[in-house]
Amino acid sequence: MAVLEVKELTKKYGQGDSAVVAIDHISFSVERGEFVAITGASGSGKSTLMNMIGGIDTPTSGEVIIDGKCISSMSEDELAIFRRRNLGMIYQFYNLIPTLTAKENILLPWRLDGRKENKEKVKEILQVLGLSERANHLPGQMSGGQQQRVSIGRALINEPAFILADEPTGNLDSKTSGEIIDLLKYTNERLKQTILLITHDEKIALSADKIITIGDGKIIRDEVMKR
Repeated sequence: MAVLEVKELTKKYGQGDSAVVAIDHISFSVERGEFVAITGASGSGKSTLMNMIGGIDTPTSGEVIIDGKCISSMSEDELAIFRRRNLGMIYQFYNLIPTLTAKENILLPWRLDGRKENKEKVKEILQVLGLSERANHLPGQMSGGQQQRVSIGRALINEPAFILADEPTGNLDSKTSGEIIDLLKYTNERLKQTILLITHDEKIALSADKIITIGDGKIIRDEVMKR
């Protein structure tokens, strides 16, 4: 079953002869439990595509359907709630709140939703992430790799339809990058979490089950790497 369907997605900037087509009628789907990488050179359109899939930007035409719901037709308020409850977002620069501890940052989606804390689930996530000893540390007291682990925990807490990871290793050294990718692979294989990874690094993309390569706003390759 497809957890994500992208249908004839197009994004244009400007009008008339000066219009720039950043995304040009892209269509693909992601099945539940898949690990899919979207890769391409700088300026290929992958960041624009990610922003539309994540509901941060609106398409000029086409649809983004997540768990059977078309997010393109949602109001801003509906989209904000849907995104918080159904998408796990991981960014290159972590986007943690500096005054909150690791545990508090992970719990943020629940707090914003007014949900009661499930202590066992939080404990499990902290253990999986290797952060049990860092639960009460502020982001400024942690390494880059540890901060990215916190952002992964925040993405996992709601058991989202899929995790959208935007260059999650772009701010890390090669050793730490490998650890973060291994952690994403673990959540995919053991926790059955669907992963959509945006990266310019072809070596990192090879960790995925499928690689979609973007060039000039179009899909130029769609390759199944493993089953």
